[in-house]
Amino acid sequence: MFNRLVRNLFILSMMLFAVSAQAVVIEAEGQAIIIQGDLKSAREAAIKDASQQASMHAAVYISSNQVVRDGILEIDNMQISTLGRVSNIEILDEKIINNILNIRIKADVLIDTGCENGVTNSYIKSIAVAAFPMVDINQARIGNLHDAPVAFATELTQRINSKDKLNGYNASRMNLYPDPNIAATSTLSDGALTSMLSNINRMEVNYVISGVIRDMSMVDPRTHAEDNYFIDLYNRMDYLSKKHLRSFSIDLFVHDGFTGQLLMQENYMTAGLWNLDPTIKTGFTGAGFYKQDYGQKVSELQQKIAKDLAEKLQCEPFTARINRVEDSNVWISAGSAQGLKRGDKLTIYRRSTFFTPDMRAQTQLNNTRQSITIEDAQGAFASGRLNGTVQQYNIRPGDLVRSH
Repeated sequence: MFNRLVRNLFILSMMLFAVSAQAVVIEAEGQAIIIQGDLKSAREAAIKDASQQASMHAAVYISSNQVVRDGILEIDNMQISTLGRVSNIEILDEKIINNILNIRIKADVLIDTGCENGVTNSYIKSIAVAAFPMVDINQARIGNLHDAPVAFATELTQRINSKDKLNGYNASRMNLYPDPNIAATSTLSDGALTSMLSNINRMEVNYVISGVIRDMSMVDPRTHAEDNYFIDLYNRMDYLSKKHLRSFSIDLFVHDGFTGQLLMQENYMTAGLWNLDPTIKTGFTGAGFYKQDYGQKVSELQQKIAKDLAEKLQCEPFTARINRVEDSNVWISAGSAQGLKRGDKLTIYRRSTFFTPDMRAQTQLNNTRQSITIEDAQGAFASGRLNGTVQQYNIRPGDLVRSH
């Protein structure tokens, strides 16, 4: 059976690189022992076995970090994941040999090859969500939405925590952009990251979410600035008109929590009806805010952002810091709470700091081509063994381990 798997593995791995999701027709064989003449149960078991073989053959996905030494290919951190879903099973052949039922089937298998970059890890990634300052605070006057920078980040953190494999931390009291007009930046400095981490109880995070609120204005500013009593009254009565539309637009940034590098930058926007009296103050998260069509549209946008983050960050590596080293042993700042388990392999990256011409400290990671195998994983930490010694490869506390 193993040889058959390896033979199909080579053919199918070539096919899988060309597609991200595709239904294919697979033929496979299954076997089951006939116990006390119960042919029906044996047939069900044999079909199940054949279906598993079809799924395995059609959806074997290999993720590996490959290193060539002295002309020999070494495959490290190999993972095989069965991702095929079987349907429309048709029995092609059925025969009994030595009281063993052999069945050959043809079935449709839906293949999902996962992330295009080959990342297949399912570790839980931690995210800190910082404040979203407003570019124009005067736009918050209608409805008294001045709490938006903190409230939006808080709500987004809750949405993130509802997603699988993500763990959000509310860092909404941290403002990374004193000047929101120049928020777009490729790198956060070590100082900004260190300051943020200290404000979320020194918990290390894989990613930092931040951004700015670009627009919260009325699409037609005259709607709430009408001096004519009768026109103003008409506007109030015509509360479903597009003249009551209010915009909401943000720029969102995702930075690596260990290096500060910008990984993702997106603009999100929506609009909804805001027809409350200008004197009514709801706040950004008050009950009155979410009763408005505008508040509901903002809530839907937050849900979309959380969904996008879950989809995109699952294809990013998982990273943890090395806390302690001794001989061949390495301890890291992540454990079973993040999904690590005995036998997992993580690649070691040496962390160094360099300075830009304007004296901004930046972090650089260098792949050591060495890995540790996890031997013990507890709640918030794990330990593993290196094939060699830490002195041999100059591995120190503060370096990182990363999945692929």
